[in-house]
Amino acid sequence: MRWHHPLVLLLLLLAAPLPGGAAEVDTVSRRLKVEAYRHYYGQGRPVNLARALRLYLEAAGRGDAEAQFIAGGMLHRGLGTDPDRRGAFRWLLAAAEQGRSSAESLYLIGSGYFRGSMVPQNFLEARAWLDRAVGEGSVPACTDLAYLLYNGLGGGQDYPRALQLYEQAARQGDVLAQANTGLMYATGTGTVTDRARAYAWYALAASRGNTFAAVSRNRLMTDMSWEELNRAQAVAVDLYREIEQLPPRPAVAEVGTPDATAP
Repeated sequence: MRWHHPLVLLLLLLAAPLPGGAAEVDTVSRRLKVEAYRHYYGQGRPVNLARALRLYLEAAGRGDAEAQFIAGGMLHRGLGTDPDRRGAFRWLLAAAEQGRSSAESLYLIGSGYFRGSMVPQNFLEARAWLDRAVGEGSVPACTDLAYLLYNGLGGGQDYPRALQLYEQAARQGDVLAQANTGLMYATGTGTVTDRARAYAWYALAASRGNTFAAVSRNRLMTDMSWEELNRAQAVAVDLYREIEQLPPRPAVAEVGTPDATAP
């Protein structure tokens, strides 16, 4: 994959590095970033990601937030060097604390605090950074933050918000979130018990290979009436079509009902 394509970087983590930025510290940092940009994209010279990284790191060391953000992203993905997650965390955190971040960089910071990787574990910090990442649209941040809220780590338990976050991620296709959403509806945690909706989310996760969801779906099915089961399966199909971005199911007319479109 050609990581130096600006659109790819925009979608994954980095806004295409610009030859200058709003958070410049001094003219030296600006000159370093301009030169790094040219090496990054091969403007007037061959592409040299290693040289670009060295220049961005030099500007980052001078406190330039844009350079810190770009250097952190390059270190995280191993552009111009071997992947360096610890170094990436350091620079992404420094950039974010100066206001330069993205959904993915905020998630990486929150995840680092949550799991205690690259930095000592701190659930309170994890909550704060993951909440910011959720606000920027990060799906994995939804599941991590939901876990913290469900278990009361780093603060009080908040079941309704946990369910909202799990369902938000579930609707984006996250299989674990689908299973957890089913569990919360089945047990009435953070909401009223809704076995039909629980079955539907379990069924979706099971169709993607989640064993817990498959077992839970089958166990739930034994306690449901045929009417309840039919409704649950209809909800599951509707959710599937919504998540897969398919058109809604066509209405099925009862036997003997005239076609409304017929003359």
